[in-house]
Amino acid sequence: MTKQYSYKWYVQQFEEAQRSAKSFILSVDEDLFLQPPAKGKWSAAECYNHLIQFGNLYLYNLSAGIANATATTDNLQRPFKPRWIVQQVLSFFAPPYKIKIPTLKPMEPDPVSNYNQQKLLDEYLELQNRFITQLNKAEKNNLHLNATRVAHPVFSFLSMTLSECFAVIDIHQRRHHWQAKQTLEALQKASN
Repeated sequence: MTKQYSYKWYVQQFEEAQRSAKSFILSVDEDLFLQPPAKGKWSAAECYNHLIQFGNLYLYNLSAGIANATATTDNLQRPFKPRWIVQQVLSFFAPPYKIKIPTLKPMEPDPVSNYNQQKLLDEYLELQNRFITQLNKAEKNNLHLNATRVAHPVFSFLSMTLSECFAVIDIHQRRHHWQAKQTLEALQKASN
């Protein structure tokens, strides 16, 4: 069994994100994909656009952190467990969630008129590949994912380990994939 928060586990999470997104997005009629369930609510397309924007912000800091990291480990199979406070944040963000959190301005989705279903899917899949590439690069260099910290992409006074960044990205993606599925279900119920 793969250990949670290990290199292999993170790669599996991003591969699963690709499979889930591909299966979901390709199964949805484009009109429904672009339609919000209610005024002020995100469409499934907006959920994925938000994930792409969020992921790109995190990827910038992750890539720099991995490129500049020097702390290594001899045990690449080990878990790189997040600190207790980050574990609480991860638990809070895990779907199904009960509390809606306002989106920070740099991570707000673009207007729906700018979306194309296939283009969003392609961008999302490519983002997952970029996360996997960074993990593979770090693993190849035996990097210790808990020994290198990077600044939070929006709140630069906060620092996170590389492992914590990957964990936040993973849980955030699962949260909004779940939201996109709930959006589609709400639209389908409303049309029946």
